[in-house]
Amino acid sequence: MTIETADSRTWVSFSPTSRFSFVSPGDAEAPEFFEERSGKGDGPPLHRHPWPNWELVLSGTIRVIIDDEEFLVEAGSTVYTPPGAVHTYVVESDEAHIVGVGTSGGRFHQLQSKAPELLMAGDMERLGAFAGSLDVELLGPPLSA
Repeated sequence: MTIETADSRTWVSFSPTSRFSFVSPGDAEAPEFFEERSGKGDGPPLHRHPWPNWELVLSGTIRVIIDDEEFLVEAGSTVYTPPGAVHTYVVESDEAHIVGVGTSGGRFHQLQSKAPELLMAGDMERLGAFAGSLDVELLGPPLSA
């Protein structure tokens, strides 16, 4: 049995108010399990990938777009994003706490490990190329709160 606290895991920042951590990075045999704590206005670019994701909003409110449908998702609600769906979200409340599970075979972990460095440098061209090498297609900017 292994016990790991949030403070003992590695966290990456996508913005001054967004922190992301993998509880399990996933591989061909196991899904990835992740946690995110973000502030108002935080969220990823519009994108798609060939694996599904399930997310549970533990606190806060997020606005989600999945294949041109928009949803306001509050604490206690879940979001399922099917493979290949065009999607994004933005935190609408002051902060949000989300946990999720995906089955990318470790590709999502690779992307999340490198993306903050490229985002902070403003290098969207390199980010797009790197994402593409992992079967993630960036399609547009993040939403605004």
